[in-house]
Amino acid sequence: MKTILCATDYSDNSISALKLADVFCDKLNADLHVIHVFDISATFISTVSLAYARLEEAAFNSHREKLDAFCWKHLNLKDEKKRPFIHVVENSIESDGILEKAEKIKADLILVGMTGSNIVKDLFMGSTATALIEKSPVPVLSVPHNSGVTELSTIVYATAFEEADILAIEKISEFASAFNSEIKLIHVSTKKEYSGEDQMHWFKEMLKEKVTYKNISFEFRLSDDILNTLKAYLKEVDAGILAMLEREGNTLIPNLWHFDLVKRMKLERLVPLLSFHKKSIVSS
Repeated sequence: MKTILCATDYSDNSISALKLADVFCDKLNADLHVIHVFDISATFISTVSLAYARLEEAAFNSHREKLDAFCWKHLNLKDEKKRPFIHVVENSIESDGILEKAEKIKADLILVGMTGSNIVKDLFMGSTATALIEKSPVPVLSVPHNSGVTELSTIVYATAFEEADILAIEKISEFASAFNSEIKLIHVSTKKEYSGEDQMHWFKEMLKEKVTYKNISFEFRLSDDILNTLKAYLKEVDAGILAMLEREGNTLIPNLWHFDLVKRMKLERLVPLLSFHKKSIVSS
């Protein structure tokens, strides 16, 4: 990974994502790009008397100053050489603005913020993060607002024993080595799925052939409550990141992050969610 893009709306919810992006860049010697996407019609809705060109210029200048100040404050920038690349983009659809910039700079990873037990609301808490997860050709890392992750000693990957999983694990190993992380693969089968252990044996053999990273372990569990079993495992191993494929029409992601309020309140902690789009990772 050489280029990392972090999206922010200046809120407290995106601070953890920005700080984790900085950690990744430091470990991987990668370039950090920070982007803010705004909708000019929403920004200056009360000043319609100004000419559009003046509105646009004022908006860009304002957001550049605000984004620069946000980065200086939360990254404690002292070295000019470590200053991130700043991007201000006007687009009524935030996810489109982010993805267009990601393509232009050839980003290897996109980071966004999330809060509580929901993928970010409003600007980054819902539609934007979800759209990125669904459409991004590069991995998306959604970071909880209270995340204090600076070291990734344990990365959990929830696998369905598909060949696409192996491609995703190969991608993860590229940065796992920089953190000296253990990659823990877990598969949770319902009690009706009798072939789970056989599939795991096949998957292990395939993984050995395709992935050279050695610090990988396997966990197989039987449960009819896949969601809570996975959540319990994250706590059990003190996971730094949960990674998984976004599978069209068949994904754990909506269930994982959109459970009811009682379950949310019972959670002691959440971990950053690293998602790979199956279609994109296979085509690449």
